[in-house]
Amino acid sequence: MIPSIKDLVDKQSQWNAQQQAKNKWRGRREQALDYYNGRTERYTKKYFSEGLSNKVPIANVNITKRIVDRISLVYMVAPQREYTKPEIADFFCEKDFKMQRLERFTNLLDSCLVKVTFRNGLLDYDIIHDFEPMFGDDPMRPIAYTYPLSTKSEVLDTTPELFAYWDMENTFVYDRNGKIYDDADNPDHINFYGMLPFVECFREGRPEYAYLDTEPVNDIIKTNNVLNVAETNKSANIHFQSFGYIYANGSQIDKKDLEIGQDQIYYLGVDGTLNVTSPPNSVPALTDSIKESYKMLAQNYHLPTSFADGSTAESGVALRLRNQELSDDKKSSIVKWNDIEHKIFEVERQVLTTELMTDAGELESVDFGETADILSAQEQRDQWEWELSKGMIDVADILMQKDSDRFPDRETAQDYIFDRKEKEEEVQEQEESPLLTALTRPV
Repeated sequence: MIPSIKDLVDKQSQWNAQQQAKNKWRGRREQALDYYNGRTERYTKKYFSEGLSNKVPIANVNITKRIVDRISLVYMVAPQREYTKPEIADFFCEKDFKMQRLERFTNLLDSCLVKVTFRNGLLDYDIIHDFEPMFGDDPMRPIAYTYPLSTKSEVLDTTPELFAYWDMENTFVYDRNGKIYDDADNPDHINFYGMLPFVECFREGRPEYAYLDTEPVNDIIKTNNVLNVAETNKSANIHFQSFGYIYANGSQIDKKDLEIGQDQIYYLGVDGTLNVTSPPNSVPALTDSIKESYKMLAQNYHLPTSFADGSTAESGVALRLRNQELSDDKKSSIVKWNDIEHKIFEVERQVLTTELMTDAGELESVDFGETADILSAQEQRDQWEWELSKGMIDVADILMQKDSDRFPDRETAQDYIFDRKEKEEEVQEQEESPLLTALTRPV
């Protein structure tokens, strides 16, 4: 039975009105997303006068994305999944990429939903960060979800705000005016999956006391805000105080007649003097403060202090020691994401069974890739040379390690090596050509 759309809208309005904390929760999540995407100017501007912001660019130092991406290590290397029916992987649409983004948004927001969607004959994965859970008897287990599909257009007020609704029996699209939109493929708005095609993801695991007792990475956001304000102040300091101020004592000349310039001669009258005062240079202090804030934040997330200032002075051994805590964090996260992987598979199997009448088999295991140790350039070369000499790796393995985007698999790497070898042989043949030798021989 489809619930009353009026009841839905009323309940949502009631819920939002009665729980101001929910509005604050949503606002903090929106702010976190803004900082991650580098949309921070409106948050920094409020600390400065309008006149200043018109003369000095507002700083936008995106450390939020940098740190969140850096601590999201589980999907930095794509995992290897073992299925009883390996052909199921043919239905995945950019699954590893979507899982990597899901991990990052979960670490950013503390909670996310992923919806398994059958789209264009493939399994796709929609990451939902703005959602409304609905509860029955258990306040910790949602029985339904609603989430926005589109927001009102800033240009056309006629564009409706649309929402999706899902429970165990029904699914439909509606707007705040109480209109349920027709679906030609599903006129009765039935949830044919018989389950909620969503999987919940929490950074620290499911909250113990309240479902919405989750917070974005506020320490990163606050530090990012401090750095933006400090960098803007530094720019203002350089803009307004990078030169001395000229002033005159005892002058009898009219101010309007006093033209400042290196090619000007000043007559100030009897006992008149011209002086230059230099403002204090606060840039070094601001720079040091920015670095310290960044370093403290990096340490909070088990990142080496060199991460904050871009230093490369530490050896590979030192870096490995500093990253041990980060490695331990990854091991703890793998336990959580292994569970999420199996929950996602349960939804995938049900969607494929419903949409294609296909038996997806079982997910036997998920082997999460190891993150390579951080080595200096020389240590990395020595490591590769040793492994090559022992026959443990070949050149294709090195190419895939160096540039996984360009060489995602062994076939691509081997094709590149073959092409390079052919070009080198062509060059060698040209160099051995008698005609070429004669043409290039010095006269």
